[in-house]
Amino acid sequence: MYDSHFGFSAAPFNLNPDPSFYFQSKGHGNALAYLRFGVHQSEGFVVVTGEIGAGKTTLARTLLSELDHRTIVAAQIVSTQLEAGDLLKSVAIAFGIAPKSLSKAELIASIEAFLTLLVTQGKRALLIVDEAQNLNLQAIEELRMLSNFQLGNHALLQSFLVGQPELRQLLTSKPMEQFRQRVIASCHLGPMDADETRAYIEHRLRKVGWHDVPAIEADAYPRIFAHTEGIPRRVNLLCNRLLLSAYLSSSTRVDAAAVDLVAADASSEIGSRPIDSRVSPVQDPVPLEDRDERSVAYEPTPRFAPRAVATAQAASAPVVCVSANPHDDLKVAVLIRAMQRRSQCPPMVVVRIGNATEFALNDGFLRAMGVDVPTVELADDERDSAIARIAQVMQRFEPIFELHRPRAVVLVGDDDPVLACAIVASKKACPLAHLDAGQRGLLKHSPLEVNHVLMDRLADAFCVADPAALEALVSEGVSDGSVLLTGSLLADAALLASPSSPSASTALADAGVPRRLECEKKGYGVVALGRKPLGSEAVDLRELIDLLRTVSRDMPLVWPLGAAAGEHIDALGLRKTLNDARIALIAPQGYLETVALFCGANCVLTDSRDVLAEAAALEVPSLMLRSRDRVDAQASALEFVADSTHAREFVAPKDRSALTVRRRDSGAGDKVAEHLLRWMAVDEVVLPG
Repeated sequence: MYDSHFGFSAAPFNLNPDPSFYFQSKGHGNALAYLRFGVHQSEGFVVVTGEIGAGKTTLARTLLSELDHRTIVAAQIVSTQLEAGDLLKSVAIAFGIAPKSLSKAELIASIEAFLTLLVTQGKRALLIVDEAQNLNLQAIEELRMLSNFQLGNHALLQSFLVGQPELRQLLTSKPMEQFRQRVIASCHLGPMDADETRAYIEHRLRKVGWHDVPAIEADAYPRIFAHTEGIPRRVNLLCNRLLLSAYLSSSTRVDAAAVDLVAADASSEIGSRPIDSRVSPVQDPVPLEDRDERSVAYEPTPRFAPRAVATAQAASAPVVCVSANPHDDLKVAVLIRAMQRRSQCPPMVVVRIGNATEFALNDGFLRAMGVDVPTVELADDERDSAIARIAQVMQRFEPIFELHRPRAVVLVGDDDPVLACAIVASKKACPLAHLDAGQRGLLKHSPLEVNHVLMDRLADAFCVADPAALEALVSEGVSDGSVLLTGSLLADAALLASPSSPSASTALADAGVPRRLECEKKGYGVVALGRKPLGSEAVDLRELIDLLRTVSRDMPLVWPLGAAAGEHIDALGLRKTLNDARIALIAPQGYLETVALFCGANCVLTDSRDVLAEAAALEVPSLMLRSRDRVDAQASALEFVADSTHAREFVAPKDRSALTVRRRDSGAGDKVAEHLLRWMAVDEVVLPG
């Protein structure tokens, strides 16, 4: 009402906390310094207390406005007698996690999964709880439990508690002893003195363009201080009334008499309970002797902090191998075969996470290799969000971990479910090995890149498939002794499967490839795509199909089609078009049958480096499908196909027995097994056969 009358750009004494009006009194400046220190520490609790209206919320919002939101995700909740369960739901909602009807365990797992995902994105979480004096002991204990979430040596959540003096009394009570050890900084926000009160009033007026209209007489400031006792909210209330009174009376000045008159009218709002002005602007309610050393010192954690394998662990403790797709499951099988050829092989347990039907396609290969170990199959819904998947798998994997108490966990791949198992094992201080580590360049800009990097950070031992991966890990601080260049486990798998696989003609017939395509006479190519989402954009799928239709004019193609790709093709109505174009869409094949198709093919078209490794081991020409100009891609593909088919002449399938005699396997499995056994300090002897 009076803003425009006095030429103000906004109301100078608005009661809503506004960081743009932040005033650097001695007390507020010290308190803000404590908060900044707490943010720098990136762990533990910071406690800020103060009288009602002392400016605590404005202080917190000022801090929030300073944060780099590219690296810190902050959430703020206001406690109004929240019980422990309600607090967890409030935390979830504040961070954008829909609690739905989750149980407490599911809610905690979802919060942990969200916090972990932030780390994979190079971010961390900060929770600010306002009016924290209303929390009960159980709710504060829940906050303390959330502070236990860690990834490696890094805390996942930092919390600031902001509240009235009663919060100090609550936290200094005996049941809060454990909580006090997590407090890294604390302060009490007292009132402003008389000089600061005057500076505060003038600061807020100048923020809105005040030019001494109305003029505030020198004798008015001590009276304002006397009536408000230097509490910012009381100052705002009284000054707002003073400006309104000056406007209504058409006055251009505010003096001591006006202050006393308005204060008398507004006494019930301004309040008059005594404030101890002797309270230090910054006090620490938590005695240093009650604190952990981490409360007063900050030591940066190393880039990699390997954990030693517990040599005293029981010999019967197994090694748990985790995979989340059929390709990675094959790598686990090759590793187990190599491990079991050694006399000191520890017990092995396999955890498969995903669609049991897809994993079952590998069972024939496992039987042929004689791989028979306890296997746990965990469900996973790829349609869920990454947070939900990680949370669910963490819940399902933890009881498995507790049951087996493994001496080590071997991670294969970089899918979200594998990351979830890595988090559980890391929390339990279990040694971790990561196979196919260091794949920075191959996964660049992929959603899986951050997963891969994070698992490399958590792991203690590493096996890499190529020199570039080795160089990437060493350049990031991994010691030479914990990483080994092994080659491709899938190359081993393909060569080991070849002697047991059926003939190409049998594999074609069993797969239902139409005889009209005359694959056995003219030769054929195999389309073998990886697990990255196919057809998430229709244009990508259409471009791929255009390329395959062009290639199929010179050579029929056989395309084992997964469920997701098949759904996209059916949604676009392209299945008949592909069949008419001499492209046989068949169901996913068992691994032995897939190797048979590869061995009989003139070439393999793929977007997967795993498939390239298999094709190279079987000496089958392969072409990597990349996203590039359509004309160039078609020209390159046609040139490649023409060369691989020798001008459309049939090339006889490879002699699998000769291939096997020449090179039984590439040795990757043995290298990985030897590296892991040395890492686990197990004396190994290779058994014959």
